[in-house]
Amino acid sequence: MRALIAAPFYPPHPGGIERHSAGVAAELRRRGWEVDVVHCVTEGEAAGRALGPNGERLLALESRLVGGRLPFPRRTERNAAVIDEIRETSYDFVLIQSHLFVSNLVVARAVGSAPRIWLNHGSAHVATGHPVVDRCVAAYEHVLAGRLRRVVPTVAGVSTEAAAWVSHMRVDAGSSVGNAVARVSPPRRGRREGPLRVVSVGRLEPAKGALEAVRVVDGLPASAEVELTVCGGGSIAARVAREARASRRRIVTTGPVPHEEVQARLVDADVLLLLSDSEGFPTVLLEAGAAGCAVITHPVGGTAEVLRDGGGWRVADVQAAAARLGELAARPQLATEAGEVLRRTVESTYTWPPVVDRLLRLAGVRGEAAAPSCTASARS
Repeated sequence: MRALIAAPFYPPHPGGIERHSAGVAAELRRRGWEVDVVHCVTEGEAAGRALGPNGERLLALESRLVGGRLPFPRRTERNAAVIDEIRETSYDFVLIQSHLFVSNLVVARAVGSAPRIWLNHGSAHVATGHPVVDRCVAAYEHVLAGRLRRVVPTVAGVSTEAAAWVSHMRVDAGSSVGNAVARVSPPRRGRREGPLRVVSVGRLEPAKGALEAVRVVDGLPASAEVELTVCGGGSIAARVAREARASRRRIVTTGPVPHEEVQARLVDADVLLLLSDSEGFPTVLLEAGAAGCAVITHPVGGTAEVLRDGGGWRVADVQAAAARLGELAARPQLATEAGEVLRRTVESTYTWPPVVDRLLRLAGVRGEAAAPSCTASARS
């Protein structure tokens, strides 16, 4: 059996879609599938063909980056050869990760009639912070969605919210498949002494919550012992760093860091502060839970189902987030207890075998049953 995954980028490039793609690839490889991943590389990145960490074959499309986020494939002989090879290869399953990228539309047209599914990862249009540009981006998304809908018959969302949102582009996505993590830490043995340790992880872009996290922590009463670490890079990184330096509190900005460092910081943190305006199903939510870290989040995609049994708090605005942080600073044990609830939820529910089963089933691929999972928990 052979699968093709079309993604905008691929790890070590950071991002939720990238880690979702790598998780699906790893699970398919565990089942004995051959897996190709077609992804974009931009200036300064190696474009040669290579193997991923689980033996998946990486097919790179040379691209230019527009607006700091959207890769557009170049017209090169190398790219033409990659698309020709995809066109000539017989695939048993094709996963198109989002409508947002021209490269994914090109791939969807190249695979012909192979069993395929378009997975939507968003629950709002991409925000730039500029109203006119935002309207242009929304129009661009509608055009790509309309064209992708003609060549990919089956559409699903990574969460219930992502499946519902795509309907406004006249796309029917009646199912959600979920997100997952590969490893879950053992239970924590208490917490390290000191202030409440809060972390914000993600792209430093408008509406993604990093600037709001800095302002929430900076505005807490002097009596609240809280420190914040902001991990990530993006177009507003300089602004985030400037406000962090001006704060009277200990607020550290790390810039982009390897995924392993993000995981280590989550293991040490008490709370993940996720104040993004929209998400499909944030991978960092599950990664925090896997590390035993509680979550304060806006009610974005995926959070209702993950936090149904506890493990964190969904807050309507930054004022509610600040109030909750103040309470946790006074009683950090509440965060420790919530983190363990979330850890158990992730360990029992959010692993890759059932996610991949749902994807294959929706695409009409038979014989999708997973082998027994050996990655539900990593014990040290």
